[in-house]
Amino acid sequence: MSEPNRGIDVAAFGPDPVRPGSPTEPPVAVFAGPAPEAVDVTPAAARGQGDAADDPADDPGDDAADDAAQPSDDAPARPAGSRLAAIPLRTQLVAVLVGTLLLALAATGFGVQWVLRGYLVQQIDDQLSATYEQAVGGDDRLLSGLTRTDDDDRRGPAQFATRMVVPSRPDINRTNGSGPERATPVFTMISYDEAKALDGKVFRLESANGAPWRAVVVPVVVTPRFSLTSYPGTVTLALPTAPVDESVQQLRLFTLSIGGAAILVFAVLGWLAIRRAFRPLAEVEETAALIAGGDLSRRIQERPTTTEVGRLTASLNTMLSHIEAAFRAREASEARTRRFAADASHELRTPLAAIRGFAELYRQGAVPTDDVPRTMRRIEDEATRMGGLVEDLLLLARLDEQRPGRVEHVDLTVLAGDAVHDARGLDPHRPVQLVGLRPGVGPVPSGVVGDEDRLRQVVANLVANAVRHTAPGTPVQVAVGTDTGPDGTRTAVLEVRDHGQGLSPEHAAKIFERFYRADSSRQRGKGGGSGLGLSIVSAVVSAHHGQVGVRTTPGGGATFRVTLPAAPPE
Repeated sequence: MSEPNRGIDVAAFGPDPVRPGSPTEPPVAVFAGPAPEAVDVTPAAARGQGDAADDPADDPGDDAADDAAQPSDDAPARPAGSRLAAIPLRTQLVAVLVGTLLLALAATGFGVQWVLRGYLVQQIDDQLSATYEQAVGGDDRLLSGLTRTDDDDRRGPAQFATRMVVPSRPDINRTNGSGPERATPVFTMISYDEAKALDGKVFRLESANGAPWRAVVVPVVVTPRFSLTSYPGTVTLALPTAPVDESVQQLRLFTLSIGGAAILVFAVLGWLAIRRAFRPLAEVEETAALIAGGDLSRRIQERPTTTEVGRLTASLNTMLSHIEAAFRAREASEARTRRFAADASHELRTPLAAIRGFAELYRQGAVPTDDVPRTMRRIEDEATRMGGLVEDLLLLARLDEQRPGRVEHVDLTVLAGDAVHDARGLDPHRPVQLVGLRPGVGPVPSGVVGDEDRLRQVVANLVANAVRHTAPGTPVQVAVGTDTGPDGTRTAVLEVRDHGQGLSPEHAAKIFERFYRADSSRQRGKGGGSGLGLSIVSAVVSAHHGQVGVRTTPGGGATFRVTLPAAPPE
């Protein structure tokens, strides 16, 4: 925009040409210093030459955001490692809560301060820009008021600090302060052409003590009174940003006060909430301590499984049940092992004592010549019995180790027939019969898959047990057949039935235990034994994934029933 150069008589407007309350009036305009000769001030004729280069005197940090407080990135790192691992989880959670809240409040506080400072500084810049627009737009009264020459400098605080520079007439240069203290920034020398190039761009100045100011420069043409010559010059208008800093400082103090109180309150509430949430875990800890002390029956209070603690409690209770069961099983196994070792020692001690006694008598010559064959036979019999006992123990140990045996197709009917034939050969006067599993039905082929030698030993032990523990002449029946379960599973069944005196419930419950005999005196009279025969039967049947049991025979006696998975049809 361009205006024709024209002179303005400052004295014609009186001491205060800009009236209070006028739209273009700055809030306060008082200028100090002696009054020079009257001058006329006219705005520059042209403006809008395009954006010029930045003022060389402009500070690189003239953006208001550069003065905003920034959070420090040099905070010390939190210690890690063993020290951090030693901090209780509750304290860590509270620290995380407080740290997160502190970061959120800090980010919010700094953000609000940055926005507020930018907004207030922008208001100052807008005010300077509006004043510039009024000045270059032909508002001569505004410029005349800014450069009035009367000497009354006690009218009140001025809003702007101004600096008028006319290089051709240094005698009319002047500087006026702002505020009661008449503060001024350190003005930069800007030429008329540079002012036109800046085109109203707001830039930054600083006072002697480093306080920031915002300024704008107006190119003017000055015509002194009683002179026909016009001189180009500049008028710099500046406003301090100290009020902005004071407002931001007050906001900062307010934010720190409210934020500190909020952090304290939330830290206390967070500690209480976390302590309450960790109460079930404290119960788990107490229960675990009691269990570690030996109370395996202790359990954790059940809680809803919809929560993490509830699922953890359920899992721990299940685990504790398994541990207790395993511990009880281990105790029972240890008890059986101790009993087994004691019984094995007792059973082996007797034949060893007999052998040693007969050998010592023979060495001392206490055995008559006629009794030597009988003594040697006794030693041989005891050694044979001890060898059989050792073989049985070795067989049980192998079965306990679950060593794989031979896998072949075996017919229980054939094994039962062989056992019946052997029993008749040993005791011709005892009726031993091979019958079918059901009355009126004869024996049928009953195939299984397993080790024939082991299964043959099962049948032989059961038949020998029935013959040994019943009176002479007592009938024994060996029944063989197949059966189909409710789920359609086919099984091969072998039953050894005797008609003797039977077993009491107490004996029937323990009959398959190792070294168990109904005769607790351990005497090896008629019908005695080591108590390992039925234990071997049970172990072999279990190794073949079958079951063995005993029940009362109708009419009296005992029936041993062996059930094995039937072999698939060929």
